[in-house]
Amino acid sequence: MKIILALIKKEFLQIFRNPVLWRLIIFIPFVMLIIFPYAADLDIKNLNIVVLDGDRSSFSNQLISKLNGSGFFSLKQDVANRKEADKHLRHDAIDIIIEIPQHCERDIQNGLMPTISVTANAINGMKAGVGVSYINGVLADYVSDIRIVHNLAEQPSYITISPTYWFNKQMNFRNIFVPGILTILITMIGCLLSTLNIVREKEIGTIEQLNITPMLKHHFIIGKMTPFWIIGMAEFCIGLMIMRFGFGIHILGSIPLLLSLTGIYLLGMLGLGFFISIFSRTQAQSMMVIVFIFITCILLSGLFTSIDSMPEWAKAINTINPVAYFMGIIKLIILKGGTLYNVRNELISLSLFALIINAAVLKFYKRQIA
Repeated sequence: MKIILALIKKEFLQIFRNPVLWRLIIFIPFVMLIIFPYAADLDIKNLNIVVLDGDRSSFSNQLISKLNGSGFFSLKQDVANRKEADKHLRHDAIDIIIEIPQHCERDIQNGLMPTISVTANAINGMKAGVGVSYINGVLADYVSDIRIVHNLAEQPSYITISPTYWFNKQMNFRNIFVPGILTILITMIGCLLSTLNIVREKEIGTIEQLNITPMLKHHFIIGKMTPFWIIGMAEFCIGLMIMRFGFGIHILGSIPLLLSLTGIYLLGMLGLGFFISIFSRTQAQSMMVIVFIFITCILLSGLFTSIDSMPEWAKAINTINPVAYFMGIIKLIILKGGTLYNVRNELISLSLFALIINAAVLKFYKRQIA
């Protein structure tokens, strides 16, 4: 135990004597947790639109005012005709063209269904889809109000949809994005920083001095991993507080359960980082391997795209993707209030991953370093 404690003390001193490493430890969480959720805003706002009013009626004027006052649209008013609007659309000066036909108000009052044309720039498919959805909502609400005012019969509807959103009632993307950022943070600290620290020691030769000291290899591995495990858990706790008080996201599940599973996941990531460092001779080599693994695991983890919507080959890869398992855990516990029973499969998978990768470290460490 004295040997392990001495190694842990030595590692902490070495980490904070390395100006690059400790700045990364402080800077990465600040950028990821405070700047990214505000900068990477997935809500579509300030859509530039043009309204070509062929009706020139009180209906069309009120509709234009409603669109302009919705908060989602920025109305461009110096466009006279469709040809000019198309030109602006091709040059990305506007996002959507709305064309109100002649006699639109009269047709509505007569019980007819006039066609209002909506043309969207679909270079950004998500922006176009959400923008058209906003416009459809505004148009539907306004036409419904017009029919009530004029005491007109509603068009027959066979199905009425009344959506209710559980676990994210406001459909706020930050409720999904911020827990995902916490997952990325733990992954980076566990895998990237620990690997760079070990490989740097190989480059400057200090690790060889440790190898000739009378210690067992599991003492060395525990002494190397423990400081980064402590730092990772501390930053995860800070991240939870930022999430709660900075973004108003409550943890609906058990905090001790969340911390326990995070500790297991972090242990697996540290083992993966150590395993990469065994076979890497330089920091550049280790960075190339980590970036490849990191990007692949994050993109397939379900943060940006639902795993259920992925092709079968991607789902097959996710069966060995620890990031995907922990991403599911953190969403289930934080957003849904999941219990140990709900995350039992993820717990088994992460425990197996941590056990296998650290067993591999113990096996290959002696061959490559000692």
